[in-house]
Amino acid sequence: MVPMSSKDYYSRKISKSEADNDFIFILKNKLSFFPQLGEDFILKDGEISCQVQVKSYPCTCRGPERPHEHYFIKWEGLKPENKVEIKKIMSKNNEYTMKVFF
Repeated sequence: MVPMSSKDYYSRKISKSEADNDFIFILKNKLSFFPQLGEDFILKDGEISCQVQVKSYPCTCRGPERPHEHYFIKWEGLKPENKVEIKKIMSKNNEYTMKVFF
């Protein structure tokens, strides 16, 4: 069995902001793991299957002289400190699975 590399999945610990606003932040350097910004794809968590998109919003959290974008996937029901792990289903086009660890 070949161990998975970090290129095979995306994982992160959910922050209070993410949980309160029903989204999963996507780090800019991990955007290439997902379909293009705004492109529909299927994300499955157990029996739940949703059509989602990676979206963005403008931000100045680093100050007005350093505007940038934050990237996210809308997803309800996550709690602060949950860890999510998203994997691409290699045999299916634009389908991903997600596991939530409590």
